[in-house]
Order: sequence, then C-alpha cells, then structure tokens
Amino acid sequence: MLLSHLTPFLPQRFWQNSGLMLLIAALSSCGFQLRQPNPVSFKTVQLSGNTQITSALKKSLKEQNIQLVETAEEAELQVELMHEENEKRILSLSGTGVVREYELYYRVQYRTKASDEPTWGLPLVMESRRDYTYNDSNLLAKLAEEKRLTQTMRTDVLNGIMRRLSALKKAQ
Repeated sequence: MLLSHLTPFLPQRFWQNSGLMLLIAALSSCGFQLRQPNPVSFKTVQLSGNTQITSALKKSLKEQNIQLVETAEEAELQVELMHEENEKRILSLSGTGVVREYELYYRVQYRTKASDEPTWGLPLVMESRRDYTYNDSNLLAKLAEEKRLTQTMRTDVLNGIMRRLSALKKAQ
C-alpha cells in the first residue's frame, strides 16, 4: 500500500536527482577548482623586519608548508621587509575648499636573497592605492570605509609579495 502511494513521485525525484548528479559530474570532470596561490619553490624561509603585514605573510608561508627559520644559514630564501609606508593625500577639493576625495597609499619595500646568491637582490616595492569620497556629515561611515580600504590594500600588497616570491626559482 505504501509503495503504491509513492510510485507517482519516484520518477520526478529520480529525474531531479539524476539532473543534480549530472551537474556535479560535469563540474568535476571539467577540472573546476577554486584558484589556489602559486607555490613558493623554497622549503625554508627566514623573514625579517616588522611591518603590519609581517604576521599575515608568515601565515601565508606556513599555509604553503614552508618552514620559517630563525637563522640565515638554515634558510633557502631570506626575505627582509625593509620599509612600510601609509599615506593619505587630498585628491580633490570643493569650490569652497572642503575636501571631497582622498587618495590612500600603502607601500612595502622588501628585498630577497637566495642561499646560493652572494648578495641581496635590489629592493622591490609593492604598493596599493585607493581613492574614496569624503563627507564630514558621514564621518563615522567614512572612517570605517577608510579602515576597510586600508585592510584590503594590505591584503593586495601581501598577495603581490607572495606572487613575486612564487616567481623566484630555486637554483638546481
């Protein structure tokens, strides 16, 4: 009795489930996967310097199973974060001299040295820039927006440094 009651629903559920399984199979067979960071070819890294992205850079390196070491002798690659700079500039003014737009800059200067190289490489600069409108009547919202933009700029700089580190190749 129960089976005869459910029979009209079986074909509809069967086709729904089959369609779902077909979609899952198509996505997995086409090679779809989330974008992963390029792997860094070094197994040990010594990171020196103290910036606002130092801890995030350490975390990114550890996520790629790279061991952070304390001494240069143990490291296949040395990374020195030399200088960090935050800057806020006035981008535009209204006719009455009131600030309407700001421009934010975030820069990190760093250099690298592989264990087989006798000297440090030239200092590299990774920077990010954002513009945003400003209004005194929305002061708290604009301060929150500035803080959020600064955090995204740090993330962009961190990702840029990781891309450049992944482009470095270990001597064979």
